[in-house]
Amino acid sequence: MQVIIKITRGRKDGSILIIGMTILAFLLVFAVPHLFQSSPENKVTDKSANYSAALSLAEAGVERAIWELNYGDISSWKGDSASRTLTISSHQVPASEVIGDIEIRVEDPDGENPQVKSTGRVAYTSPLAEGKTARVYLERTTRVE
Repeated sequence: MQVIIKITRGRKDGSILIIGMTILAFLLVFAVPHLFQSSPENKVTDKSANYSAALSLAEAGVERAIWELNYGDISSWKGDSASRTLTISSHQVPASEVIGDIEIRVEDPDGENPQVKSTGRVAYTSPLAEGKTARVYLERTTRVE
């Protein structure tokens, strides 16, 4: 009977697998904390975008008040001659899916220097609405047509 003996230079069948698993475990130790960090960063980004949208809504409210003072009928708004208020609910921000509310208050609408305070509010994931306010002091001048 003849015995065949094979001599190999060390067994390397599973060494690549072990090295690969070690590198993968090492990378996971560094990658997992970054996954938990990205979630709060997304919330901050969303909140910042909502603040920008709320400011856009507030500016739109100021523009609406100026238009109403110049061309519209501000006397149809709620309130008396000292203060008029208009609330616009569920207004959609242009070029966006963000929907919010606008509250416009005009102090002394018939005077020489009406004051416009407009607040834009956007719903956020928390129960509180994110809001921004714009306050503008106007000056009446003669209209040139």
